[in-house]
Amino acid sequence: MELKLSNGEHIFYHFEQIDYYIENAVSFIVSGIKQGDHIILIENESISVRIFNKVRLVLTAEELSNVHYTDNFAFYCKHGDFHTPTIVADFEEILKPFLDENLTIRTWAHVEWGHQLEIEQKINQFEEVANKSVNEMGLVSVCAYDTATITESIMQNLMKSHEFLMTDIELRPSAYYIRPIIV
Repeated sequence: MELKLSNGEHIFYHFEQIDYYIENAVSFIVSGIKQGDHIILIENESISVRIFNKVRLVLTAEELSNVHYTDNFAFYCKHGDFHTPTIVADFEEILKPFLDENLTIRTWAHVEWGHQLEIEQKINQFEEVANKSVNEMGLVSVCAYDTATITESIMQNLMKSHEFLMTDIELRPSAYYIRPIIV
């Protein structure tokens, strides 16, 4: 899937097939790098290895230096919990050096959390804050969720907090999106 994106787009990707997921992540990374963007990849170790193995075949060493990796379990559960203020603070800390240099950034984050109580409420709270941040900072940001790990209720709420909906084979505007109020 070729991804043609502009700044300020928040994308909910619910994936079913890991091979499609990896191909879409590679396409996102390569197209962003070719446009001069820095890429923040927040992913688990086993999938990131597969993504980087494919990206290395397409990008030069210099281009690869603009792809920045963060382990998603450490990112989302730094203190043993999916805690929105901590996640947001860490996200801002990761982005700050790039924003200070006026560099364009794309983020690809595979959201995983393990077994936690009240995860639906935590995800909803996190994605509301993330949606405002993506719009304010003008980022292109993919939030990827394994369809097998989310309930229908979580999926409905994610479609409301993301301007675009992505599956393994398509990218389209979300019919349920509610634009955030930015003050």
